[in-house]
Amino acid sequence: MTMRRFFCWPTIYCLILTSTAIAQPKRAAIFTAVNYTSLQPGQQATVAIVLDVSKSFHAQSHTPLADNLIKYEVTFEPNPQIEFGAPIYPKGQLEEYPALGKLSVYAGRTITFVPITVKPNALVGPIQLKGSVTYQICDNRTCFAPETPPILIDTEIVSAGQVLEPNQPELFSSFDPTVFAEDVSLFGWQLTPDRYGLAFFGALIVGMLFNVMPCVLPIVPLKAMGFYQAAQQNRKRSIALGAVFAAGIVATFGGLAIPVVVFRTFAWGELFGNPIFAAGIVIILFLMALGTFGAFSVVLPTRVYQWTPTHETYVGNFLFGILTAILSTPCTFGMFLGLLVWATTQPPVVGTSLIMCVGLGMALPYLILAAFPGLARNFPRTGPWAEIVKQMMGFLLLATAVYFARRFLPDSLGDAGFWWTLFAVIAASGIFLVFRTLQFTRKALPVVVACAIAIIIVAPALAVTLRLTYSPVHWVKYSPEAFKTARESGKPVLLEFTAKWCGNCQAIEATVYVDPRTLETLEKSNVIPMKADLTDRNAPGWDLLRSLHPVGAIPFSAIYLPGNNDPHKLAGLYTTDDLLGTLKGG
Repeated sequence: MTMRRFFCWPTIYCLILTSTAIAQPKRAAIFTAVNYTSLQPGQQATVAIVLDVSKSFHAQSHTPLADNLIKYEVTFEPNPQIEFGAPIYPKGQLEEYPALGKLSVYAGRTITFVPITVKPNALVGPIQLKGSVTYQICDNRTCFAPETPPILIDTEIVSAGQVLEPNQPELFSSFDPTVFAEDVSLFGWQLTPDRYGLAFFGALIVGMLFNVMPCVLPIVPLKAMGFYQAAQQNRKRSIALGAVFAAGIVATFGGLAIPVVVFRTFAWGELFGNPIFAAGIVIILFLMALGTFGAFSVVLPTRVYQWTPTHETYVGNFLFGILTAILSTPCTFGMFLGLLVWATTQPPVVGTSLIMCVGLGMALPYLILAAFPGLARNFPRTGPWAEIVKQMMGFLLLATAVYFARRFLPDSLGDAGFWWTLFAVIAASGIFLVFRTLQFTRKALPVVVACAIAIIIVAPALAVTLRLTYSPVHWVKYSPEAFKTARESGKPVLLEFTAKWCGNCQAIEATVYVDPRTLETLEKSNVIPMKADLTDRNAPGWDLLRSLHPVGAIPFSAIYLPGNNDPHKLAGLYTTDDLLGTLKGG
């Protein structure tokens, strides 16, 4: 009897183990998915690990209530091209079982999310993500042996310029993308993913600051005068026109947020990289300048004026709003880029609303001018002085048109020739102001004021032109091959992303890269300065920029120090001190 029991129990135990192995697939199943059909260098994505537990069974959760129970756990093997974030486990359900007691379990379908980031230097091609899932399945009476099935996810890395297709979006509807939020500061406060009040308040302030950007300045006085003129007849109409103008701005920001923040198909300001779009903007600005010079002062039928985009029509104000918003896109700065990054980490509705809030902040001064047009009472309404003010605005519009037309000018003109051409337009405005003032009056005070204003306009323009035509840094033109060679040299590499339509990029050129401290540091540290010109939308540097920056906006510079694969980044406007600190590894 003893011998029979000795042989019987191992046999029964083996049968139990065999039965468990056969039945295991019926107790639970594991499958995985990535939220995009392919990945890109620098991209943030999410892996979903789905546990489907069969009816009448449950799995121990990631936080079991007893130490002897096996917790549900997801692990991935290290991958040289992927950074894995901490898995985001669902909360367990507390259940009471007569034979097992109180447990924290997963029942039915449970989805664990693993945030991943593709490294900026990841190679294009197929890639496999390997890992495993550990879990313990129980029924109402018994807990079975733990299992550790492998995870194998086959996907591919494609170039950054390709459009990504969502994959099984229903699996990721509950994923909170704020886990990807980078360290963003606003007004000295840390803009964490949950600080919605700070983000939206900052968006309003940043939007108002857009109105002092050089790209937008020509529009501001024109609209102030337009609202004031409309208010002379009907204040309600002035307010209505202001609201329509603001709606044009907000709608444009919302429209741009969808491809930039939600789908990330192009960068903020990249519209000006399209030659057809840029040519259209240049023509519009040029025609507006001619209009302010009085070139279109002809009598047209009344019906035509109803559809002409002027200050007095709703259609005209809506179109002016769109133009104002678009002109602001090449003039971005650090705080706005920080908000863009924050917006990309939020659900699409929140991210788009934030960018629209920036548009609302930009529109706010115009709404105030429309409601209180008396603030513009110092603008001359009629007479020769009103014409002078209007025509000076025309020179501003003309200078803006010349600036955006840079890509269409002959190559023989060169960079220096372009900047002196632009300065000639500004200098002509100063000469025109003095000349026209002398035509209207010989009184000393108006002439002195006109001369002072002309000096205020022309002198800074001359100083900036001198700085922009002085290029002491010997830039290497970016290409993938030249960049690879520079990185392999073992020297620090400074890669500046810029474009001829980017106003703030030119500001950095005129300040940081003519500073003697910058020149001295670049020389002493043997830095290889490289410039990626993104004026053309098909420029080779776009792919690398998108892989380095969440929204691919400029100004942006990347500093690669020896021994580091990941660069230090400078986004938006930055100073010489910022650059020098980064070159030192700070």
